[in-house]
Amino acid sequence: MNSIELYPELKEYIFNYCGKYFGEYEKKAHLHLHALAKSMDGANVKMYKFFMKEENVLDNPEIKDLVSGGYDAFKEKVVTRIWNEHKNELELNLCPRCRKIARTPEARQCRFCFHDWH
Repeated sequence: MNSIELYPELKEYIFNYCGKYFGEYEKKAHLHLHALAKSMDGANVKMYKFFMKEENVLDNPEIKDLVSGGYDAFKEKVVTRIWNEHKNELELNLCPRCRKIARTPEARQCRFCFHDWH
């Protein structure tokens, strides 16, 4: 897997489907950012306040660093770390023809070359 470089669709796949490689602080940071987004929409301010009070996420320097640049920067940090530390362990659903990532782990049609491997 060493010849594969990170590209936007692969980053998205790793972030969405390789959650078992998230560290403890990354999980808490993700919950924090999710709660923050929901509270900004007015959907669940109570959940955000509870999370901030009970988890003290911003008192933790590691979590504070992870969330400091916002959601996109957080995703980039997490995906880059997972890729650098676990790229040979990741179970990636790659197209057998072009070797690009499928949309989901169950997908059997390539979004890039449209190859179908059902």
